[in-house]
Amino acid sequence: MTINGIIEKKLRLLEQKLSEINDWQITSYAEFSQSSLKINAVERALTVCVEIMIDISERILAIKKIPPKDTSVENFKELERLKIIQSFETYADMIRFRNFIVHRYETIDTQILFAIVTKKL
Repeated sequence: MTINGIIEKKLRLLEQKLSEINDWQITSYAEFSQSSLKINAVERALTVCVEIMIDISERILAIKKIPPKDTSVENFKELERLKIIQSFETYADMIRFRNFIVHRYETIDTQILFAIVTKKL
């Protein structure tokens, strides 16, 4: 599999995860906040989506023969510098969100999850 094939495969997986979230038809906060299954599913799906984007950023840098930076945010800053993305800020927010879910999982605010799913995707 070529490097571009790997990126394509990851993009298909990202589309699949976003489609799955959409299929869950999360429209009511009251319903969502009472469903531990949906909360856990959304946390996992969003985490995987961000991981996919991080993997793609590293793959693009590898194609450009640029070693990965020390942090994922720095990788996206490099992609912005290369004019591959317009702004690293959105990606930085996603990475911070992912880090919060991974490292501070006991305090996830379901309103934030709901807002991401209904307004940000």
